[in-house]
Amino acid sequence: MTLLVSIAFKLLLIPCYYSTDFEVHRNWLATTATLPHSEWYTDTTSQWTLDYPPLFAWFERLLTFPAKLFDRNMLNLTEAPYVSPKTILFQRLTVILCDIPLFFALKYFDNTLNPATILLFPALVIVDNIHFQYNTILFAMLVYSLGLIRKSKPVSALLVFSTLICTKHIYIYF
Repeated sequence: MTLLVSIAFKLLLIPCYYSTDFEVHRNWLATTATLPHSEWYTDTTSQWTLDYPPLFAWFERLLTFPAKLFDRNMLNLTEAPYVSPKTILFQRLTVILCDIPLFFALKYFDNTLNPATILLFPALVIVDNIHFQYNTILFAMLVYSLGLIRKSKPVSALLVFSTLICTKHIYIYF
C-alpha cells in the first residue's frame, strides 16, 4: 500500500516545475539514442554533456527504447532544449518507477521498516520528482548493498556497491 500511495502522490507532481536537470536528462537520452557509445562523452552539441559514469549512460540508453513510444522528438540531439507534454510525462514516469526498486531494497534491508519514511521523504521527493533526478534507484542500490552486508554476503554487497559507483560517482563517499 505504501508504494501505491507514494506513486499516486508523485503522479500529482507531474505538471510541477522542473529544473534544468530535466533538459540534461533529455539530452542524455538523445545522446545515447543517436550517437555510438564511443562518442557519448565527447559530443558537445548541447551544453549538457554526459558526465556521469558509464552505467548511468547505459541506463539512459535503456530508457530510450520506451521513450520512442512517448515522443520520438525527445531523442533528437539538438543544441536547443526540447520540451513537450509527452516528454515531461515520460521523464516523470521513469523517475516515479524508480521508487519500486527502492521499496523492495528497503524491505530487503529490514522488513520492519516503513518504506513511506523514505519514499515520501520531502527532500528526496523534491530532488527526484521536482528537481528531476534518479536518486531513488541509486539509493536502492545503496540500501540493497547494506542489506547484503547485514545478511553476511560481502561479495554480493561489493558487486552491488561497485555497480552503484559505476552508475553515479557521488556515492563513493559512502
